[in-house]
Amino acid sequence: MSSVSADDYSRGVEAYRPSWRAWVFILGILLVFFYLYLNFPKAVHLVFVGVPLFFIAVYHVSNPRSWLLLLPVAITFGNNTYEFGPFYIAVATMAVLAAALFYFTVKTVGYKSFPRFPVPVFILMAAFLAQVASAFVSLHYHNSLVSNTLREASKLFIAASIIPLIYDWYGRGEWLVRILKVLTLMLVVMSLYGIYQYNAGNLDTTGDRASGFDLAGRVYSTINGGPNSYSGVLELLVPTVLAAMFVFEKRIWKVTALAAALLGIQNVLYTFSRGGFLTVTFACFAFLVYRNRKKIWVPVSTLTIFVVILLANAGEFKRQLTIFGDTKSLIMDTSLLHRYTSYKGFINGIVSSPAVGVGWGSEEFFHGRTSLYSFWEVRHEDSINKINRFGGLNSLVLEMPYKGGLFSALALVLLIAAFVITLIKLLKSGGDKSLGMGMISGIVAFGAHQAVDNLIQWPQTGAFFWLILGLLISTAYPCCDKEGD
Repeated sequence: MSSVSADDYSRGVEAYRPSWRAWVFILGILLVFFYLYLNFPKAVHLVFVGVPLFFIAVYHVSNPRSWLLLLPVAITFGNNTYEFGPFYIAVATMAVLAAALFYFTVKTVGYKSFPRFPVPVFILMAAFLAQVASAFVSLHYHNSLVSNTLREASKLFIAASIIPLIYDWYGRGEWLVRILKVLTLMLVVMSLYGIYQYNAGNLDTTGDRASGFDLAGRVYSTINGGPNSYSGVLELLVPTVLAAMFVFEKRIWKVTALAAALLGIQNVLYTFSRGGFLTVTFACFAFLVYRNRKKIWVPVSTLTIFVVILLANAGEFKRQLTIFGDTKSLIMDTSLLHRYTSYKGFINGIVSSPAVGVGWGSEEFFHGRTSLYSFWEVRHEDSINKINRFGGLNSLVLEMPYKGGLFSALALVLLIAAFVITLIKLLKSGGDKSLGMGMISGIVAFGAHQAVDNLIQWPQTGAFFWLILGLLISTAYPCCDKEGD
């Protein structure tokens, strides 16, 4: 029998305590589940276990916002890629598109009004249209496969579809705090798994040894795309979670956020990404300076402790420290030489075809048709076969005008303009400036890295970028006067 206390009635909540019959029923259901799990294929699990559990969960958790709090979880673990005809699509991308479709369906079917979106959202829409125009120009002037063109041209903006969702549902109040908590937990999970990877000793070190560094292996955690792609995720999340520590009210969440930020910084070192090392360090330092501008000793002391710890492990992190001391190793590093040689070719390509570029979906090849050290200049030609993975450009800033021409360069300029306008609005009259500055520090760090790398093209990294940008827009343009759904 169930019993209800006076306190429960005073709160308007009816307490429920399962009877022994209910526990017997639960135990029976559990035994049936294990029987099906051990003796039947996954299709049976889905029909007789997954579907009923899904409807039970929807019945008990009917608020759609609660379900979409799982979006960062799906992005974190959505590193698998599946083939659908001429297209490849990652689980993270499917999760982003499903979330956006779910949001627009709920708003449309429920006859709910959309909020008045701020100016940066419309600027981002114009940037997307400019990218669409660039794709059509590529289709018109180049003979690359249509599927290759559409896939590569859309990789930058495909996750931007969650911007309206983030602004409307998670841009204020308790829901903003909740999604920040989910991001904090995901950073903890990624960081702990990265530490496990580093200490497990099963990471590939062939490329590291070829570059002249004897490393234990570069971690990438759950992020597909490798260590550099993972460093981009950390650039976005570490400063944001560090700023969220001052938003959380309960001590347990403050401690969790601080631990997540520290573990994230450690993972940046374990990626051995020099760009990630510099950007995350300066992003966190810049945020601490802003947060403690009247107590400047706090960021200075923090940076000093970090430098001391880094120097105490100088042998382990030699690759990052070459930036500050070993000039000869830095200049002769194969990664930097590859970039230097390639960038010259990209710039020459932009100058020779500024209007239409070499086309989205073009196929890359090495100059001389070999990847030997002295022939690392990457060039492109029209594709006639399906391309499994696009690459070649280690710079988003050069890729947009080089492949997409004038319209794609315009799309990049509009994207930057949307961020700058959001930054100005936040500093003038936005909401929580401290939280906003944490996100700004992360996005600036990520953006600076894009000048010498192209990380946003990876589905998980790009999804986290658009999620953080959506939260920043929400912070700069508070929408708290709008009634909740």
